[in-house]
Amino acid sequence: MNEQPLRSRRWTKAESPRYWWHRLPGMDYVPPVYGELTDEEWRVLEEWYGATDGSQMIGECAVPLISLLHGFIMGNRVERIVQLGTCAGYSALLLGWMLRRLAAEHALFSLDIDEQMCAISRRWIGRAGLSDVVEIARGDSTAAETVVLARRYLGVPPDLILIDSSHQYHDTAAELALWYPALASGGLIVLHDVSAFAAGFDVTGAGGVRRAFEEWRRKTPGCESILLNGEASSMEGPRAFYKDACGVALLHKPGLPATG
Repeated sequence: MNEQPLRSRRWTKAESPRYWWHRLPGMDYVPPVYGELTDEEWRVLEEWYGATDGSQMIGECAVPLISLLHGFIMGNRVERIVQLGTCAGYSALLLGWMLRRLAAEHALFSLDIDEQMCAISRRWIGRAGLSDVVEIARGDSTAAETVVLARRYLGVPPDLILIDSSHQYHDTAAELALWYPALASGGLIVLHDVSAFAAGFDVTGAGGVRRAFEEWRRKTPGCESILLNGEASSMEGPRAFYKDACGVALLHKPGLPATG
């Protein structure tokens, strides 16, 4: 048996809060989302970590969420994705590499309101050779024109929408109202930061993503939903089946009715 490559295993002793998953008991292994990267792709990701560690541009999703997305995309050939909230480009890189393995083009439309974050992400997307796969666009994810831009880039309605943007209740409620109708029939919306703990990320104190999600699923008949780690109140303590205390929620838009 070949010895397991080091790759992300070196982060098991890293002290920065961003490496929390790697310090959990039993996580001294390379998750598939990193293990399947080519050597060059891994070098780019290592460089990305080095640059963002130094500049303190930290705010990306961690291994549990990107691995969940990996399973949906690679297991089902999901080729048309919208991402609301780009940050410094971590998930855009990893999603882009997944989509490149599917030989997909114009496959990920990633939107952020912060021009600095967009510029940083574009540089890394270019460095990774993903410019034909990923579009980093600056815009307000609650504005109707961004749906038009996404549809124009993808060519068809998205099958998967990832909401990981402002974490504010009012913004998230507006995003759901705008983007759920734009989602392809049978498609999926994935919301990050849906736990009681993550509700504290809402600087307005209005209840964050958790409240927006709960209200949405109550008032949207036929929309199937699931919430993981919704009751997590801190990053401390025992870990549930899903390891991210920030929680994740899934909204499934019903497909077309079956015909005889």
